[in-house]
Amino acid sequence: MSDLPGLMLGTSPFIGAGQFGSKSLDYRRQFFNNPDNMTRLFVHSANLGVKAVQLIGYQPLVAALMKAEEIFGDFFVAVTIPRGDFASNLDLVSPLEPEFVSVHAQFCDEFDSRLNEWIDMIRDAGAKPAASTHSPGSTIPLLDELGFEAYLAPVNSAGYGMEPDIESTLMALERTRKKVLAIKPLAAGKLSPEKSVFKYIYRYADSIAVGITSVEEMEETYSSALGCR
Repeated sequence: MSDLPGLMLGTSPFIGAGQFGSKSLDYRRQFFNNPDNMTRLFVHSANLGVKAVQLIGYQPLVAALMKAEEIFGDFFVAVTIPRGDFASNLDLVSPLEPEFVSVHAQFCDEFDSRLNEWIDMIRDAGAKPAASTHSPGSTIPLLDELGFEAYLAPVNSAGYGMEPDIESTLMALERTRKKVLAIKPLAAGKLSPEKSVFKYIYRYADSIAVGITSVEEMEETYSSALGCR
């Protein structure tokens, strides 16, 4: 049985992540600079039955989710720690009592010498350690002997972000015994949220985190994704 909910609300659009191209700055203004807009989507997600968030641990996002928890109670939270001072960022997200805390992909893909130290810090904070990766085909086999319990990795039927290539990524996902949380499931908007898209991902992942920017988009996406697992 997976420790991860089958579907989670992703938050990459909320920080204006670069994969969204020309929309990135607009998304950042709409959400990162206006936390109430994030809170509304967190609450609507819970109302639709998805009370789980893959959160990027910046202060405005943490504050927005804490406000949503005041309205709707505790969420299942998997946090990715941004680049910067790890201890300070871990302290920032600790009030959310996250179930999983993930080390940033830059450090995991570079096999940073501090990974074991950070794994211990995450466990000491009461969470399970996870690793984010932008190159799952090469990184997951290297990290599998460390103490991580889950991976956050790009998985989608377009092969978007699945470095160094689709074949090695899928092989790594099939071979690992750790939990897998799929990110970039719609390839940064290149794929439509159809049932077949999610069924494909669930062949390789225990959970899917999908970034959403409107109530309408959320309802369309969840109606396709829920029940596909």
